[in-house]
Amino acid sequence: MMLMGWANTKTAAGVSAVFILVNSAAGLAGRLYKDPHQFSILPGEVWVWISVAVIGGIFGSMLGSRRFDSLTLRYVLGGVLLFASVKLIFI
Repeated sequence: MMLMGWANTKTAAGVSAVFILVNSAAGLAGRLYKDPHQFSILPGEVWVWISVAVIGGIFGSMLGSRRFDSLTLRYVLGGVLLFASVKLIFI
């Protein structure tokens, strides 16, 4: 979005957060649709992960919208994308 000039840094960061939320919900819904009994065998700590993700998302949103300037936000977004790319390739 930023490379194509469709959005500024803060808008791209906000849209990516919404995309991650929708993508995660779709994955859980697909798992539930495939086998409703399989949903009950999720790890017990999944609710801790969800809670930490929500708290981190709220904290990150506040930092991104109020504290970081556009350049800092670009570096943070670039770091997250780099980490995700490396993880996708090697794990």
